Amino acid sequence: MRHMKYILPTMLLAMGATAFVSCDDMLDMGNENVLYVDDNTLKSANDTVNTFVGILSQLQKIGVRTNLFGELRGDLVTVSKIANSNLKEIAEFNVSDDNPYNSPRDYYAVINNCNYFLANADTELSEKRYQSGQAQAYFVLRAEALAVRSIRAWLYLQLGQIYGENIPVVKEPILSFEDAESYLQTAPKMSLQQICQEFISDLEPYIDWAHDNLYPYHGNPGRQGYSGSMPSRMSVMPIQLVLGDLYLWKASIEQNPDLAFQAAKYYYDYIVWTPNAQGNTIDNTSYKKVNVTAVNRDRWSFSQGNFESMAYTYYGWFNTGSGSFGSNDANGNFIGEVISAIAMDSVATEGHFNDLLYLYCLNELTQTPASILPSQPCINYSRNQVFGEIYTPSGATEPEFVELAVEAVPESMRQSYYDGDIRLGSVITRTNYDNTEYQAIRKFASMGRSGSVFSTNATTRDVIIYRTGDIYLRLAEALNYAGKRYPACHKFAYYILSLGLDQYVMEDLVKPLCNKPDSLALSYFKFNNDNIFRTQLSTETTENNPVLNPASNGMPSWYVTQIGIHQRGSGHPFLNPKYYPKNADPDTDLESYPQQPARYVSVTGTGTVLLNNLLSKNPDLVDSLTNRENIPMPVKDPDESAQDFVARANEYNTTMMNYSDLYQKRWKLREKAWYIDQTRQLEPRQYFVVDSLLNIESALETCFEGFRFGYLMRDSYRHNDATILANRVGERDAALVGKLSDKSNWFIRWKGLIGR
Repeated sequence: MRHMKYILPTMLLAMGATAFVSCDDMLDMGNENVLYVDDNTLKSANDTVNTFVGILSQLQKIGVRTNLFGELRGDLVTVSKIANSNLKEIAEFNVSDDNPYNSPRDYYAVINNCNYFLANADTELSEKRYQSGQAQAYFVLRAEALAVRSIRAWLYLQLGQIYGENIPVVKEPILSFEDAESYLQTAPKMSLQQICQEFISDLEPYIDWAHDNLYPYHGNPGRQGYSGSMPSRMSVMPIQLVLGDLYLWKASIEQNPDLAFQAAKYYYDYIVWTPNAQGNTIDNTSYKKVNVTAVNRDRWSFSQGNFESMAYTYYGWFNTGSGSFGSNDANGNFIGEVISAIAMDSVATEGHFNDLLYLYCLNELTQTPASILPSQPCINYSRNQVFGEIYTPSGATEPEFVELAVEAVPESMRQSYYDGDIRLGSVITRTNYDNTEYQAIRKFASMGRSGSVFSTNATTRDVIIYRTGDIYLRLAEALNYAGKRYPACHKFAYYILSLGLDQYVMEDLVKPLCNKPDSLALSYFKFNNDNIFRTQLSTETTENNPVLNPASNGMPSWYVTQIGIHQRGSGHPFLNPKYYPKNADPDTDLESYPQQPARYVSVTGTGTVLLNNLLSKNPDLVDSLTNRENIPMPVKDPDESAQDFVARANEYNTTMMNYSDLYQKRWKLREKAWYIDQTRQLEPRQYFVVDSLLNIESALETCFEGFRFGYLMRDSYRHNDATILANRVGERDAALVGKLSDKSNWFIRWKGLIGR
């Protein structure tokens, strides 16, 4: 048998099947990873592993440039004086043909491997597997085929975003030079809009395979830094998310809110999807770990304190222990947000190292500064936010909304970018042992291993493709535009940013504002699984770990799992009158916000001991029972037997417990009523306000991830106004405004691909 070679002219690629080079960390499967021309059909699971892993290895070539084309063309970063000319060309929209990042042939190399797999994999091949004691037919290659089809669609979507027009779309494998010449003449050339439609049609017939819970699973190849289920899950670009992206782009380009609603449905489908692997049910919390926004956020902790303008003393600290972007718990289980990533080599001298680490971060080995820095617009987006929380000072009875001004932070604790929204400061600065600040971006410094999140030498690092926060933002983006068809979707989108999603948000805040068509359309979105989706509006919630903990008194204590995306760096936006002013006098918004009553604390003892303990542990409840309910604490009558007094003390204890439960329920009702009232006061120009908030949140949450330019493009398409993108990018470089006011200049030119 002989190795099959893929031979194409310069326009597409020149590669062999033996170019399926595995990275040492993840993709070296200990075999030659070759395909044979004598028998092109992939018939076994072993064939699948070889070809699928080969495709993943080829993705390594395009991971870094995909990020750079998406970020350097946007408004959030600027290249430093030490940056090489290749980076400067991208930032200046003047990319030459010989720029090493301008190589579409590397995208086509992966595409051709995908085409070969899809043309030859026998997706009807099945074997008998047992689930719940029942024999079932398991289709051996369908999980991988679905993943490969999604990868191919995602690759073409990237080509469309980078090159814009006249993209050759090849869906058949090219096996010889002669085939390549033929395809050169006949392959359709598509625009970004046409690519979206082409691959929507290509993917949707296979969505039921995802509904059958198929997920590729190849175990853990021993890659350091990941738990056993991580490599397989992270290698997949879920079909629901790729379809969501395709519909969101198509909706924006065609200015079609109905398509945006379809995009939102696909994003939602992924969020509530429980995958399967090897034909066996995989528990949602141990395999697909990323369908909630989680309570991890960067914040200042409040205790009794003093802002200079107030009568309280403030002490705060930055909570660095709950980063949003990825870590492991004490047992080695991944607890971060990453859904999908391109696995890269861990050593700079090997194969395909993630150069983003040394472009965005200080190179600790050579002490070379970062080549890519936050732009002034990025800094301004962060600085212009108002951080604040609801806070009840000691001795006070009413909560207050307290804003944190940078002046309130002790001088010894101040660092760059820790004003306004503090995500930028948490992501991009690090204080060395000599108290010197320098840039080290957490998003690229650690994704799956405990230890120093900032050390650029310590861990394996990859290129993130999908992350939970990004998906919720795209869901909000799609919903807000869909609101032009279903107006209640504006509020739906707003709560993703401000509060999070659960059944209470949907039932109490969104659906009461629906007309009949809205109500029918929004019935598709259900967040009524209390084991997964819980905001602070859920019954008996406290902010802690996303698990159910029975309280000692038998009352369940449900922990919050969902927060608003803006809450990740700006305190509590829904309670912040300056985040989304709702009436003529924002300072009065919180006047009726109900204070949570004291919660019952169980104690031990009998008789007088029990009553003294109750008074010590529950003074507010005791006072409330005495003054509000006219139920005084028992006092022993001299003629009363000890047994009778103990019985009365126990009865009082039970009464206190029951009233505490009642108070908590009443408080929840009052809190929900307050939220509903605030919701009804939202300004009529909902779409434009939420649209503005989405632009801000895109900058705050996704900076440095390579998504910003795509967001700006979609926003400009939706408004049919190229100057939106031009003016925003112009804030970091005014010389680009005129150039980018012409949409044709948004895209990169490459003579070999688009004939210019």
